[in-house]
Amino acid sequence: MAPREENISTDAASLEDITRIYLIRHGDRFDYANPSWHDSAKKNGTLVTDPPLSALGHRQAKETAKYLMESIQDQNGERHGVSKILVSPYVRVIQTAVPTSDTLNLPLSIETGLSEAHATPGNVLPTPNQRFAYFPHIDTTYAPLLQFEPTPGRTCPKTGHPCEAFAGHYVKRMGEFARRVEETYRGQTIVCFSHAASVALVAAFLKCSMREFKFAPCGVYELKRRGDGPWELVSNGEANAHVSENSPTTYPWGFGEKHFKEGEGKYYGESEGIDLDYFVNSD
Repeated sequence: MAPREENISTDAASLEDITRIYLIRHGDRFDYANPSWHDSAKKNGTLVTDPPLSALGHRQAKETAKYLMESIQDQNGERHGVSKILVSPYVRVIQTAVPTSDTLNLPLSIETGLSEAHATPGNVLPTPNQRFAYFPHIDTTYAPLLQFEPTPGRTCPKTGHPCEAFAGHYVKRMGEFARRVEETYRGQTIVCFSHAASVALVAAFLKCSMREFKFAPCGVYELKRRGDGPWELVSNGEANAHVSENSPTTYPWGFGEKHFKEGEGKYYGESEGIDLDYFVNSD
């Protein structure tokens, strides 16, 4: 009977495994606050889709780190031990994550799976090793959970580089990324820093419509799961009351029907049956 008792104990323990995810959008963008940056960036050979944070964005990042530290305290004052900080490879996201890295004393793991919409796979962005000179918080040994390929015939409207079709293939990437997070970080607490479009990741976990969500600058979504049960939404990132100031140029963003319509050739999704309700009751 001993093996049977052990199995029962293991099954019961697995039901109590709590996986917790904090998903955070980057702060206020420099290019949105300073429109002349785009032309200056092009003249200087800078990737126009990789702007830094504004001064306000840096302040928001610091306030978010403080808020996150308070959020990971449970009712008994004990901390949910964060095991990993996963970060999109874009500089504004890395900059947003740095204060949290300092606060939690954890390195930043550059995760291509969290990349921006219209992302160009490959070495268009600086590599983690190249970023390390300016961001020593980066763990250059980390292997991303997910890589992706450009969609044939699709190019980024801002750079002309081959890219992933938006919004359809971005949404599918978020679905695959959710599955890999569930497999890799079961029973752990992780923090993910990404972009506004990553509200699709929230819908992927919750198996609900994307029409439900928007993402504020430095907004924080908290999701929790017990064992193999359904994910629960603990806090919504549509607002960001923890920051002291916002700018009208970087605002809460969410998906609309138009992002999946292909009539004008700008967006993509409907031909593959991908729409706002793609994750509803998904397996």
